[in-house]
Amino acid sequence: MRRFVVLALIGLAACDGGGAPTPVQKIEVANPMHQQLLALSPANQGLGLRRAIMDSRYRCKRVEAHGFQQDHNALKMWVVRCSDASPYAVFLAPSGDVQVRRCNDAASLGLPACRLPAVATSDS
Repeated sequence: MRRFVVLALIGLAACDGGGAPTPVQKIEVANPMHQQLLALSPANQGLGLRRAIMDSRYRCKRVEAHGFQQDHNALKMWVVRCSDASPYAVFLAPSGDVQVRRCNDAASLGLPACRLPAVATSDS
């Protein structure tokens, strides 16, 4: 008897009443840090991204190029090419937290591959 009740409950849980499936809605989370970075001049964007990289204890003598690449989960992903190091992915969280990862490590970390910006888009 107990097995029948469990199977009946599973069957009811799997049934959505015969209607069409509910579409999944994407919820956009506000990211004030990303908006502030977008509002800056390209040179100041490069300086801010360089600061994030250096605060994460990576090297970046000068930003040669940078750009916003894409959303990744609730994070905004920027890509930065420095003159003296491998390129970096900088992830901005809505909370203001920043994570920096080497683009060379993206695949092993399950992150999107970096699409490197063209050189000479920043003078920072």
